[in-house]
Amino acid sequence: MDNRVFFPICMIAMLFAAPGRCDPNYDPSPFGINGLKLMHMRGNPNMWESARKPAKVMKDAGIYWDRLELWWSDLEPEKDRFEWTFADNAAEFYREQGIHAMVILCYHSAWSKGTPPHDADERARYANYVYRVVSRYKDTYKVWEIWNEPNIPTFWPNPNVEHYTLMLKEAYKAAKRADPDCTVLAASTSGPGNDFIRGIYENGGWDYCDGISIHPYSMCGGPIAQRLDRILRLTNKFIGSTGKPKSLWITEMGWTTLAPGLDERQAIYLFQSYVISLANGVEKFFWFDLADWAEKWGIVRKIDPLDAKPAYETYTLMTRHLGSPGRCAEFEGYLRMPEGVACYVFKKTSGERVLVLWSSSDQPRQVKLPQSDGLSGVDIFGSRVDVCGGRLLVGATPVIVTGLDCGRRLQTATQFNPYLEKKGQNLLNNGSLDIIHGDAPGWWTAGRFDRSAKDGEFAVTDEGRGGSKCVSISKSGDRAAWDACLIPVEPGKRHRLTAWLRTEDATGNNQIGLFWYGGSMWPYRGEARSETITGTHGWTNVSVVGTAPKDAVFVRANLISENNSGATWFDDVVLVEE
Repeated sequence: MDNRVFFPICMIAMLFAAPGRCDPNYDPSPFGINGLKLMHMRGNPNMWESARKPAKVMKDAGIYWDRLELWWSDLEPEKDRFEWTFADNAAEFYREQGIHAMVILCYHSAWSKGTPPHDADERARYANYVYRVVSRYKDTYKVWEIWNEPNIPTFWPNPNVEHYTLMLKEAYKAAKRADPDCTVLAASTSGPGNDFIRGIYENGGWDYCDGISIHPYSMCGGPIAQRLDRILRLTNKFIGSTGKPKSLWITEMGWTTLAPGLDERQAIYLFQSYVISLANGVEKFFWFDLADWAEKWGIVRKIDPLDAKPAYETYTLMTRHLGSPGRCAEFEGYLRMPEGVACYVFKKTSGERVLVLWSSSDQPRQVKLPQSDGLSGVDIFGSRVDVCGGRLLVGATPVIVTGLDCGRRLQTATQFNPYLEKKGQNLLNNGSLDIIHGDAPGWWTAGRFDRSAKDGEFAVTDEGRGGSKCVSISKSGDRAAWDACLIPVEPGKRHRLTAWLRTEDATGNNQIGLFWYGGSMWPYRGEARSETITGTHGWTNVSVVGTAPKDAVFVRANLISENNSGATWFDDVVLVEE
């Protein structure tokens, strides 16, 4: 049976819209950015003139969607007294510039001392703010996001999904009363937030939103290492399981260039993130962000004069090939490629096919495309890539190939997605511990990610099984562990972790463990540990089985040595979903 995928990006909102809605009444381009930050400029007496410069930088890159904050406390500085000057000027600015905005309706009121709506009266007042704003600007903005990252204390002290859902219900009703044709986004989670999204559903909030937004930042390197494809598949799987699908939006995601030498890597991560997201049906993706703040998240260092990073040029090339504004390419499916090579097929409104390829290896791989002539290639930094007789070399830097015959039937299939997990596949990055980054194996941390569990002596050695690399912990105190990066999991699924341990005069707990975490990547959700080995032993295989809790979204593998006056070595770690 032909399992080809033909998934029009620009039609996702229609497919997943609330009952009774037709085509979305907003620009279908998926390319957005947290760009203008107008709310943060409002103290500048020349802000509107100044804002024209980043607006031009956005449009020159083919980005016509911005994410706008309208703070409740500024618009309603006193109960029932609204101040519209800034918001009116912002709406006029977006219309003048031809830029679309997705508006965040946030945060606490001016009189609540930083507390989000927590009772019926305050929720009613928030709903009134929503109604007033949507009514006033319904001809300018059509998409409204209810809060920002309510699943972390930064934006919602003592996060509470029940309280958020109660607020969401009132906000949705108010927004629809003001503009029945608007789109309301819920969740806006820090991280993929599937636990929080599930909580919205379980608290009766599913009929009170048109879409779900997430911020799947990575704590594991780039989109491949973080398993972005798996994250989005699991999110879409839950959304689909409700029987009332919603469109999926990424309204924040990005990588910094804070450390030296990260500029080109940021560009690769940006491009891969967009392609993987569009292939998984993400309707819009707002990169964070346009211009550098303190942590250098921007794709430009400076607006005036423009000092662009490679990621800016890559974004420009991406929109030129995949379409913006007012149009969008359709994701058609995956082409079969050699092991470790990804090939995504997009179809433009003109009928032209665009292929996107990259390899999981730094060593270029030769691939053969289903057409021998008329093809041209370029990498995401604008350098020409030779395509001779349909053959080309594909490495870690993504390549765009154009010139395919519009009438050619391509054999695309979901099973050609290189990021689908095979049964028994090791889910860990660098489970062999052979790839070393600095003083630790790549994608592993000496001590846990939260800077705990480092009470001991940690080392990378050549004393592994067969003379390979391995890690050790010696002379440890109460808490010591090597911590693997996050792996996305599905609640209720059993996982088995195995590893080889060798001990010398070991005491205490020397074992491996599955540590479960929530959707913002920080909250601890429980653990399962293997048996403990003490004394002196040669290489011994140990294992532990655990089931992902209902509120778990990630798992970390831990190599543990606690209260050990001797030494323990660990090697060849494997995590599989059973």
